[in-house]
Amino acid sequence: METNNPEIQEGITIEDPKAVLSALERAKNDAKRFREEKESLSKELESKEEMIAKYSGSLLKEKVSKKIQEEGIKDPERLLKFIDMAAISFDDDFEIIGFEDQIQKLRTELPEIFDPKLRVGGQADTAVKASVSTQYSASQLQAMKVLGKL
Repeated sequence: METNNPEIQEGITIEDPKAVLSALERAKNDAKRFREEKESLSKELESKEEMIAKYSGSLLKEKVSKKIQEEGIKDPERLLKFIDMAAISFDDDFEIIGFEDQIQKLRTELPEIFDPKLRVGGQADTAVKASVSTQYSASQLQAMKVLGKL
């Protein structure tokens, strides 16, 4: 089957080689420009993503601090270093998810932060295994032991 289209036939003759070279040069320049634009847009996107991550982290820290204050902790900055921020995230309404699990874990590991009695006096009385009927405090028992009354 013969065709009259010179592009399909073998042994194609290029009638205007300068036009073809010019088109090829334009295509190369366009490809280079598009590649540079792509690289520029990629860098800009990366920069924007870093900025979003930074502001998202700040917002998350602020919301966690507010939640800690709602728990009754006066100095949330002290407690923040014990919270795993990677385990906390935002939902669609920018409410924090995972905070309750972190607080429950800290309540068991650091009860002195949440209990005002332990915060003020520490755990000085924890070594005393006195029965419920004993009317003496740990300090009184220590004084009696020093005085030899026990």
